[in-house]
Amino acid sequence: MKKKIGLILLLIIPSVLQKTYAQGGFSPYVQNYIDSIYQKEKVPGIFVAILDDGKRSYYNTGFANPEKQIKFDSATVFEIGSITKTFTAYILTAILLEKKISETDFILNHLPDSVQQNKNLDSISFLSLLNHTSGLPRLPENMKPVNEMQPYEDYSSAKLFDYLKTCSLKTAGSYSYSNLGAGLAGVLAERITGKTYAQLLDKYIFLPFKMVTPDNAIALNENKSQGYFTKDNKAAYWNMNVLAPAGGLKCSGSEMLTYLQNMCSPETANSKAVVGALTTVSFSIVSRKAIGRGWHLFLEENKAPIYWHNGGTYGFSTFCAFSKTSNVAIMVVINQFNKNVVSDRLGLTIIKKMIGEE
Repeated sequence: MKKKIGLILLLIIPSVLQKTYAQGGFSPYVQNYIDSIYQKEKVPGIFVAILDDGKRSYYNTGFANPEKQIKFDSATVFEIGSITKTFTAYILTAILLEKKISETDFILNHLPDSVQQNKNLDSISFLSLLNHTSGLPRLPENMKPVNEMQPYEDYSSAKLFDYLKTCSLKTAGSYSYSNLGAGLAGVLAERITGKTYAQLLDKYIFLPFKMVTPDNAIALNENKSQGYFTKDNKAAYWNMNVLAPAGGLKCSGSEMLTYLQNMCSPETANSKAVVGALTTVSFSIVSRKAIGRGWHLFLEENKAPIYWHNGGTYGFSTFCAFSKTSNVAIMVVINQFNKNVVSDRLGLTIIKKMIGEE
């Protein structure tokens, strides 16, 4: 799951696309844009889902499954990678509010007794896990995959707690992106509630947002895109085991727009409180870039924030963003590894066009 925060600021909108937008309207602009990227990048496929004040539209080029010549549609499932972290941030924040636990409380008392003996972890708060300032490394040092194409598959809770017994913090108080920290946030949500991560997803997101029905799990959808490590080498979907809260979710474009709609316009008092917390700046990273809880922010003078996250697995590169002020959102999927520079640029260019910043 690769994070390339600095790269998506480097945006150049081709003049031909600006002209197309001006002459032919927004839909032709988006389709022409993704077609041009598809031709240039030679990726298997590109999918874009857009929410504009409640109206949904979907765009695709190439194939979700090139071998079967199946195109992306609104129900096609894909790995969202690190965008999962925003789901985990929502769940943990909702639990903390519900249990009246402060996000600045330290986590150590919620971990096994053997881990509590490691006083190096004394400074880690719930908030520091959600804004990547805990000092935990990107990945645990005892993570040694048996199958290189399934790097998380055999990393169990036992291995996680073994690592936490002795680890030290090197960057506490500074922003340092951590899959381990986000995974631990999900583990803490499980330990506080006594429920599994899957059960917590159902309780706090999937069912209240009406992303699924009680008898229909997202992960069971058979309309799956094929991911590729390189253009000609397929990649299996990841089994992320204990670190699933950092990047293990699979969703469709329709489901993601439902999720993003609830970020733009939360409907209940509880969800308004949670989204309000997630989208409030908790740490400034560099000029014009900050993080709330889970969601990152682009901040420009005299302009409304854009909230965003990206994700990457060995088969997919993804990006999503939303603007609460404009009530717009976008989800971008490229079914190939290590194309985040492309998906990030594509998504940010389009959403900035939608809210009139380009």
